[in-house]
Amino acid sequence: MSRSGRAAKGFLTSLVQYASQILVQALLAPVVLKLAGREALGAYAAIMQTLSFLALVDIAHSWSLERFLAQAIGMDDGGVRFRHVFTTARTLLLITNTVFAGLVVIFSMFIAQLFHLSPGIAHQARYALYVIAAWAILRTPLAAYLNASVATQDLAATNLIGTLLGASRTLASLLFVLAGGGLFGLMLAGTVVEACGSVLYRVRFRRKNPQLTPGWGVPDKRLLREMVGFGGHAMFLNVGNMLMFSSGNTVAGITSGAANASTFYTSQMPTMTAYNMILRLSDSATPAINELYGKKEMDRMKQALLRLSRFLLLMSLPLAVGVFLFNHDLVVSWVGEGQYAGELLTVCLAIFCVTISMQRVAIVYSFVFGWMRLLTGTAFFQGVANFALAFYLGKKIGLGGITLALVIVQLPQNVLLWRKISKTFHLNVVRFFGGCLLRQSLPLAAASALSLLVHHYVHIQHKHLGGLLAEVFTFIIVYFTGAYFTMVRQDRNDINRYLRGFANRGRSMQQRVARSLGAA
Repeated sequence: MSRSGRAAKGFLTSLVQYASQILVQALLAPVVLKLAGREALGAYAAIMQTLSFLALVDIAHSWSLERFLAQAIGMDDGGVRFRHVFTTARTLLLITNTVFAGLVVIFSMFIAQLFHLSPGIAHQARYALYVIAAWAILRTPLAAYLNASVATQDLAATNLIGTLLGASRTLASLLFVLAGGGLFGLMLAGTVVEACGSVLYRVRFRRKNPQLTPGWGVPDKRLLREMVGFGGHAMFLNVGNMLMFSSGNTVAGITSGAANASTFYTSQMPTMTAYNMILRLSDSATPAINELYGKKEMDRMKQALLRLSRFLLLMSLPLAVGVFLFNHDLVVSWVGEGQYAGELLTVCLAIFCVTISMQRVAIVYSFVFGWMRLLTGTAFFQGVANFALAFYLGKKIGLGGITLALVIVQLPQNVLLWRKISKTFHLNVVRFFGGCLLRQSLPLAAASALSLLVHHYVHIQHKHLGGLLAEVFTFIIVYFTGAYFTMVRQDRNDINRYLRGFANRGRSMQQRVARSLGAA
């Protein structure tokens, strides 16, 4: 299968993954609010986000590890480099996981004061954190198999496993809450499902790549220094990115308390889930881009950049307009008017949907090119600036100020990275993005007008989704119908080819099943 075919297959399966997560999370939040209360939901969102910060002590994971593994796949050495990278990473993880566990225990001592928790909620949180700390050390032998599978571009399988785990995590949380587990049940469910997922990723990778099984130790000290050096830059990069993109619930909990953090969570969670679904396209394409860079195929990298950017804007622009039009209706229909954080938050989220898609492409290419000093400096600066500005604006103007800070602080890095990319590929960025916007303006205008017409005739109220679904599906159908005819011909041909390929595989599977049933 071609690189673009693997990326498309991985992206489509990731859509299934996120769609299932949206469905089960839509069921979970109202139940948690009713049975455990606003404080438990807000505390859960703030605590789990804070744990993501503590996990940044890992200097050999995520993008750093996937970069080394993906570039090793392109080497004709029988998998020696790949095994060395994998083995070194696992050994480093044993150290960093132990440090993480210690930080979690320390965090548990201050959790009540940090998020203004009641004694009962604080007690549940503390015991759940002890379980998470223990699992952090026990999981090490199972770690990094997901990254290895992504590096080998086994994207469809990993996304399907992710779909199963996403649904299982939320359903387990639902069951634990219904059983009276409260906040402890919510947090424990994630640990149990993560353990099951780690086993599945390990089984899948070792079955598909038995020749790439890792060991323990440091087989190549030079490689260790290279990975630690690159991983150190990546750690600071990730610290900045976490402070930038994944600190909202934490800031809301600190500035407004756990109960109000639940309002922030329900107002922005559907949008965050939707744009993360879109960004999976760039994640699915990253291994192939790494491979192209490893082979120094710069012209093909430029074409991949243009196509990836066009497809991301094809989806992020309607998401932005949809958020602006429907976020209030969605939150009211889902969890009630009292859980909506206001128009400022909605407007800022809509703007962010577009800028984040542009920034993600720039970050992917900058990471592949190894521009770590630029990435690290800008990401760390914008992360610290965002956290500080969000804290200030959250105190001054409320929850909407947290997302306003996100939009303001994100712009400088976006401009700097795209300027450097434009020089590398001799690309007129303003003309390129202007053309993308112009092609989609008519479908967006038509979809907005017709969906607003539908909105005029429907009634939006809590626990009644009919009106919301009518206006949203009108927007989606009209937009994508129009966008199909206004997109670049190459992109339209690619979509037709991918859809025909999936349809042919579906018919082939149906025929095999029919033959099997006939034989039985």
